Amino acid sequence: MQGRSGRDAGRRGRGEEQGRKGRRGGAGGSARGLGSRWRRFAAPAGGGSRMGGPGEPEMLLRWKPGLPLLLLLGPLGPFSPGVLAGPEQAEDVVELDFSTERPVHLVSPAFLSLTIDANLATDPRFLTFLGSPKLRTLARGLSPAYLRFGGTKTDFLIFDPQKEPTFEEKSYWQSQVNQDICKSGSIPSDVEKRLQLEWPFQEQLLLREQHQKKLKNSTYSKSSVDMLYAFANCSGLDLIFGLNALLRTADLQWNSSNAQLLLDYCSSKNYNISWELGNEPNSFWKKAGIFIDGLQLGEDFVKLHKLLGKTTFKTSHLYGPDVGQPRGKTVKILRSFLKAGGEVIDSVTWHHYYLNGRIATKEDFLNPDVLDTFTSSVQKVFQVVEETRPHKKVWLGETSSAYGGGAPLLSNTFVAGFMWLDKLGLSARMGMEVVMRQVLFGAGNYHLVDENFEPLPDYWLSLLFKKLVGTSVFMASVKGPDRNKLRVYLHCTNVNHPRYKEGDLTLYALNLHNVTKRLRLPSHLFDKQVDKYLIKPLGLDGLLSKSVQLNGRTLKMVDDHTLPALTEKTLHPGSSLGLPAFSYGFFVIRNAKVTACL
Repeated sequence: MQGRSGRDAGRRGRGEEQGRKGRRGGAGGSARGLGSRWRRFAAPAGGGSRMGGPGEPEMLLRWKPGLPLLLLLGPLGPFSPGVLAGPEQAEDVVELDFSTERPVHLVSPAFLSLTIDANLATDPRFLTFLGSPKLRTLARGLSPAYLRFGGTKTDFLIFDPQKEPTFEEKSYWQSQVNQDICKSGSIPSDVEKRLQLEWPFQEQLLLREQHQKKLKNSTYSKSSVDMLYAFANCSGLDLIFGLNALLRTADLQWNSSNAQLLLDYCSSKNYNISWELGNEPNSFWKKAGIFIDGLQLGEDFVKLHKLLGKTTFKTSHLYGPDVGQPRGKTVKILRSFLKAGGEVIDSVTWHHYYLNGRIATKEDFLNPDVLDTFTSSVQKVFQVVEETRPHKKVWLGETSSAYGGGAPLLSNTFVAGFMWLDKLGLSARMGMEVVMRQVLFGAGNYHLVDENFEPLPDYWLSLLFKKLVGTSVFMASVKGPDRNKLRVYLHCTNVNHPRYKEGDLTLYALNLHNVTKRLRLPSHLFDKQVDKYLIKPLGLDGLLSKSVQLNGRTLKMVDDHTLPALTEKTLHPGSSLGLPAFSYGFFVIRNAKVTACL
């Protein structure tokens, strides 16, 4: 991602704040009473836009241009009283307000999805990491989800069906002969050790190439495609493959011949894949000295759609245009793309990062002003979509805390969870149907799983989200002042969890205050039993820890094939919900009997 960081925007917001002090009104967290400002969406006649994966529902309500953002965000918008500086409140009990008459949105069961950056295939030897049973166990824990294979390198990868597999890939495939590929053994130990020794050097090479924007074409083989597909398939993930959009004819039309070779191969293997074309076309000039406008890109997508229609992929899904953050020319590209090619895509995809990973600080990660910058980006994207392709679903196609590979010693620690959980909550509340986390595994610091296949704090946070949070989204808010440091979100509970049933509610919250806050449920839920899932950092590193505890128990894998139990702490009915300083967690309200969740 290029451009000004969320930190700059946060600082600017604080300066503007002083001028707004005297003209603030109260923020209603409820969707009730908004009347015609909400728009109900139904599927278009004839089936409307198709969706892939595990049964995506239609969105009920979506942000509409003209709806004050403050009303949509409840107390979390940048205009809330909580932005004002001041001492911590002496009273640490806060009242919650829920509006559960009907959901404001329905998100996909694959709402929290994942990416593998295409740069992992720069040297295809390292794709062999995807054969790790431990990595597959961790990925399977986050199913159902999409797995996007994309990123800057997407537009510098060329498929070569004649290319021989690397030694490492060959060694892996030979070790799997006569075995069920999804139940097979490990990567040969000598191969894994050698790759892990060499990975830090490869990682530095990839990050340097990215920062210097000196990107070179490289090729990948049929074996590389097989490795990627086997990983997704065996992990219960739906693969989305990004095609190279910088292969151009003399008159700058997209040259589809290499894509055709890949489609032919994947078709011969009966692979079930969805597709994208290009990554952040707004930065093609910086990356390759080629400018492709939105009109041309739209025409390229129409061409790809026709190409898919002539193969076994005629019913597969197409997503795009994977633009960067909606500023300046990027908005112009998105608008003209949607006019020219929006009809052939199943969802509109865009990317978001809060910060520049090279200069981000711990304070940025804990700054509610920075967190609030996300809302204006969402607002801009929805506005363009509503003006050009109303009713089209919108996905966050790539996102994390900081661009440029993440922020060292921050994006891979406990403190990153505040940004991640808040982004999930705001995305669901504002109508993003899917959010794709950059990355599950790979170069940089924003990965969920490290180079030794050890899960990091954001992995455990993602796992809890998957297990506890359902698809119906409600409005929830905190009553009283200084509210933007205590951020709350509410969904139906995931009924696939064996402990819970239809009608239950899941509240998730993050506390950016430096004191414990005690949350009090609305009166009609006050006597319900609540299960608490509190996440805190482990060890002396505090907020910069790479390990976490759930309700006081350290989270770690039982073995390479087994995730730990995520054990609740049951609270006494009528108890307030304690959320310590700088922590986050989930609270499942049992037997809530919410009609909209039945």
